Amino acid sequence: MQISQRLAGIHPDKVLDTLQRHIDDGHEQSSLQAIPELQTEYPQFHNELERLKTRLSDKLLDDVAVLNPQQAQIFRCVNCGAGLARQSLETRHVICQYCGCDAEHPAHERDLRRWNNSIDLESNFTIGDFFTYRDQRWQAVGVQLFSGRVREYDSEDSKWESSFSRYTNWWMLNERREMAWLIDDGNRRYWAEKHIPMEPELPDHQHKGFEHGQWQLEFAAGEFSYQPTPNEKHNSSESRRSKSIKTAKGGKQRVYTSVESRLDDSGEIREIEFFKSAMIPHSDMLTGLGKDSALKHMERWRKTMRILMIAFPLLAASALYLNRGGEQTTDLVPLASGDDDVPMQQFTIADAGQVLNLHGSINGVSNNTWFGVDLSLINSDDQEVYTKYLEFWHESGSDADGPWSESDTSSSWFIRVDEPDTYRVVVAADPASTSADADFRLTLEPNRVNMMPFMLAGIGALLLIVLSRSKASSVSSAASSIAVKMRTRDAKKHQ
Repeated sequence: MQISQRLAGIHPDKVLDTLQRHIDDGHEQSSLQAIPELQTEYPQFHNELERLKTRLSDKLLDDVAVLNPQQAQIFRCVNCGAGLARQSLETRHVICQYCGCDAEHPAHERDLRRWNNSIDLESNFTIGDFFTYRDQRWQAVGVQLFSGRVREYDSEDSKWESSFSRYTNWWMLNERREMAWLIDDGNRRYWAEKHIPMEPELPDHQHKGFEHGQWQLEFAAGEFSYQPTPNEKHNSSESRRSKSIKTAKGGKQRVYTSVESRLDDSGEIREIEFFKSAMIPHSDMLTGLGKDSALKHMERWRKTMRILMIAFPLLAASALYLNRGGEQTTDLVPLASGDDDVPMQQFTIADAGQVLNLHGSINGVSNNTWFGVDLSLINSDDQEVYTKYLEFWHESGSDADGPWSESDTSSSWFIRVDEPDTYRVVVAADPASTSADADFRLTLEPNRVNMMPFMLAGIGALLLIVLSRSKASSVSSAASSIAVKMRTRDAKKHQ
């Protein structure tokens, strides 16, 4: 897309003439790639650019065959005899995906044995597979696996941080023999294209606005525009800030710019290339791979998560409404063992099914004693309609771990009153209590409900939301992961 960027700064009246000069100079393929971006940037020339695009497409297609295994140049690996297909006219070396040997220049036996014993290519996506991106069909013609360390500056701690990383780089080719790269770092996928900036500059390795990587090639298979060598070194610098650009369909996309340097055996820079890359959403990745079933599965989990996220606040609102409460009444009475019944609150229930929340507590229980309280609810006919026995205690002592102390001096519970009436609460001390007396406090509040079911339902809904989110993410990530899996081969199995 370098031509579109060169044209971005010129006057609109000169765009078409300048583009035609690029075509006349032999840059037909790059001009064709630039047209969609130019149509977005200069909508007033959409029709003229579309006609030019058609002419260029027809001319290029006359010279270039569409990707087709039957039309590809089929030959055999000189080491293992596996069939290899050469798709790109610019390919200089094809590395066998089965044995790791260079099909044109076989590696030394020592190197070949090391490759065979240490790595194996296992992936749901492999060389020769197709991928659809931005309404174009691409084919994977090569794959490389890099590992190394990434350095980035942590502004919060004011220091550089380094971490190990690995990524897979798939070389992609479309019907027009245009090259792009599909990059998988294990968590996200990116689509990268070559990019020539207006002012090319290699960032300093201490530039805080970039993530700096030092990479080593672990594996390569397929066809490339250069000859990969075992353990070759690459350096990279990727901008930490993305730039929003317009897409051909009128939308916007976040794009990152980066520069990669390929080093020679002595560590000197051999080649520098600039790229721009955009993150590929999981849904687009699955669509491009043709994994419709996994996409539907992921969408089902996402819908479940959305429903639960709506249900969760509704559940909380319902709990708050039902548990809005009423006017509290609190009464404190002294109780002594052997005393008669002591009257406490009196209240009126207007509606059947009224729920009351009661909270009783005791003060003045001596150490290593207990105090019992009999509580009764009496209606207007002096009939006992509800009773409850409360026991409070305090204990202490000493053991091998040292002194200890335990107590239970309060209790909360709910009751339901089914008959409208005027009620009063009566309490009495248990004569068998080992504590002679104590002060008993009772708090009563109407319109309260037991929150435990709501709390359990809320916890369940929250866990389901986390599970749905995790499941949707794992389905999409696992289904769209196209990284080269590394494993040690069983030596006896392959002898």
